[in-house]
Parts: sequence; structure tokens; C-alpha cells
Amino acid sequence: MKCTKCGKEIPEGENKVCEECQAKVLEEIANEEKNNSKEVKKETSKETTQNKSKNVFPVIIAVVIVAIIALMFIIGVFVFSKKGIGNTIGNVRNYGYGAVSGNWIYYLSPNEDSSNVGLYKVKKNGTDKKELFMNENNEEIVSINVFGNYIYFIQISQEDYNDEDQINNKICRIRKDGKNFEVINDNELNNDCYEIYVINGSVYYIDLDANVAKMDLDGSNKTVVAENGTGYLGITDKYIIFNDYKEESSDEYITYIMDINGQNKRTIVEGKRLYSINIEDDYVYYTGEDKKIYRTKIDSNQEELVYDTEAYNLNVVDGYAYYLNYIDSENEDLTIGVYKVAVEPAEGKQTELLKALDSYSSFLNVVNDWVLYMDSSETAGWINLLKTDGSGEISQLFYLDYEQYYNSDPTIDDTVTTNEGESSTEVTSEDGTTTPEDAASQESTPEEVAQ
Repeated sequence: MKCTKCGKEIPEGENKVCEECQAKVLEEIANEEKNNSKEVKKETSKETTQNKSKNVFPVIIAVVIVAIIALMFIIGVFVFSKKGIGNTIGNVRNYGYGAVSGNWIYYLSPNEDSSNVGLYKVKKNGTDKKELFMNENNEEIVSINVFGNYIYFIQISQEDYNDEDQINNKICRIRKDGKNFEVINDNELNNDCYEIYVINGSVYYIDLDANVAKMDLDGSNKTVVAENGTGYLGITDKYIIFNDYKEESSDEYITYIMDINGQNKRTIVEGKRLYSINIEDDYVYYTGEDKKIYRTKIDSNQEELVYDTEAYNLNVVDGYAYYLNYIDSENEDLTIGVYKVAVEPAEGKQTELLKALDSYSSFLNVVNDWVLYMDSSETAGWINLLKTDGSGEISQLFYLDYEQYYNSDPTIDDTVTTNEGESSTEVTSEDGTTTPEDAASQESTPEEVAQ
């Protein structure tokens, strides 16, 4: 019998291959199984790697997305922390006694005995009054701006002065919690600069040469924006408005507008001087020499009558003009009223009397849904918040009883009838009639900047 594999003679039996061929067959089977096992392991390893890759890839993508979002948030916080305004042009033009930030109204007020003026805050609903900072040595404060974590303002003292510097005026800031008071501009501003604007991370003011200047929030990097030499009436995040001579040889001057970078100077209404400047959206609101309320679309050079009335201390906010006027001067009733009227021109529209005052306020600031104003009688003086909705609701921020005040200090001249810090002056117009003081229209010459 022969081996079926190699043909070698083998004994008769059940085996059909010789022992050598059997051994080779077994070795081949073993090798094949070994190779198959390697392939299985290789494929398994490959599949595992692929699965791991599939699982890791989404994780990497998620991490990258989170990182991008975090970076964008950081950039956004940095960018948007530099955006915004510290107060409205209407409030600053009315001495900047009030401003709004977050859930609080920040305002100026005398302390209880009216010996000094300080910074306070009150919730938007008119409750929870808090003192933040009190001035010393009877220094004045004007033009508050609230921006970021700080309150910015001008501090004025007329006690420390010399022939070259008639007043001691400084731009200061303090944290909104009343801490970390610091001076960021020490007398490097014009004596007639009573207004500052904090806009997009810069503080705008009038420098010693009566030019529009700006500096960083900490007072560094002081630069001249425009060498106009005449000061300004108001600044927004887009525009600077100021008076300048109509011609070099003329005593008459008119109102100009230029871009926030100091470029592109042009007139607002050709040949006209504007008073009580306000800007909202694309319109400039103002009063004319006749004290009526007008508006003009920027760069249109077209004047439009908003309301035929006499308006003082004009303040335009959210489509409404707030102002002071006599309630019935034709019948010799010189009671002053706080009024509100829509600025959109319409036939037959009516103004709304919000409050009749005992005297009159030298300022009108609109803060949230309140009008901040000052008033006085023969016996007392006070500062109130008045609701703009016509409900007559009032929140009293300050009250001083004159009799109690004078009796508590025998050194005070009892012939004085108003507390220090409150204005009760009147301005006589050219026709001889007595009118309320229009604090936003005292620019009698370009040299009298920011007043």
C-alpha cells in the first residue's frame, strides 16, 4: 500500500499517508491556526482602535467648541465692558445730577444738615437709599457718569485757587460701592468745564485750551480729539456738538456737529445757534431763541417744530421731551410746572403737566421712569423723584426744614431763605420778563464753554 501524499510504501491499515506526511499535515494545520489567530487579533485590534477613534473624536470636537465659546465670552466681556455711555446727553446738559446703572439710580444730594454734597444711590423703585461718598470742605459735585464698576464726576472747590487757576476742579472716580476714591485728572481741564461724558471706555472733557479732549478711564493717555477751542454742548457715542464763531471776524456764533473722532465738522441747521441740545436716534432736539422745541434729522439741515411752547431745561428720553414752563404766564400765574410731550410731530397733540412746583428746579434729570428734580418753599427745600407716567407718584430723596436747620446753627444768617446748594436764582430775559433759569443755554460766548 502506498502513501497517497508521497507514494511511499506503507503497511496495510486505516492510514492512507505515511508518518512523515502526517507530521507535515499536522504542522501545516497548526501554522494555519496560528496565523488565523494573529489575523483575528489584528482585526480585533484594528476595530478597537477605530472604535476608540470614533469615541475620542467627538470629545475633542466638544473640547474645542467649549474652548472657542470660552474665548469668545472672554473677548466679549472685554469688548462690551468698553462699550456704552455713562449718562445721557440730556442729563449731563442738566448738570448730571442723576444716572442709572443696573438696578440702581445714582444721584447727588446734600447730607442731612446740608453741610456737604455727596453721592447716593437708590433702587429703581425709589426705595433703599444709600450714601456712597460724602464730599468734604463743601466742595461741589456735578456731571456724574456711571460706567462699568465706577462712578465718574467733576469735583469743584473755589477755595484753593490763584490768579492763573480760578477754581480747583478735578475729574474723579469711585467704585459703585463707595470705595477707592481717586482723582484721575487734577486741574488739567478748563475752569469752565462742568460736563464730562464717559463713552466707550473714554472720558471726554474740555482741556486747558478749551479743546475737546479724552483720556482712558484711569486718567492716562490724555489726547486732544478736536482743536476747536470753543468747548462743547454735548457728546454722544457718534457725535460732538459745539458752538463756534460764524465767521472769524464775527461775534455771532452757531452750532456745529462733528464725528466722535473730531472729523467732518458741519453745521446742524445752517446759520443757527441751538440751545438745550439733545440727541436721540438720528435726530437733534433743541430749543430756538423763541424757546420752542424743534428737531432736525442729522445732516438734513431741515428744521421741524416739535411743540409750540416755551421750554426750559429740555431733556429728551425715549420719544418724550421733559421740560419746565410757566403754567399760566398769560394770566400772570408764574407757577412752574414739569411737563412731558411726545417728540413725534402730530397735529393737535397735547402736553402733559406732571407736577406743579413751589419754586422751580435748576435741573431735570430723567432716570429710568422717574424725573429727578429739586424744589423749595419758604420753609423747606427738597429733592424728589417724580414718576414719568403721570400718576403723580413721588419718592423723596432729600428734605431740609429751614427753621430747624437755622436754629441748630446760630452762626447762620437767618435772612437766607434757601439752603446752600439749592438754586433759586432767576434770569431776566432781554424783554425784561423773568424766566426760569435755562441751565442748558448759558453759552453767551464760545469762551464760556460747557455752560
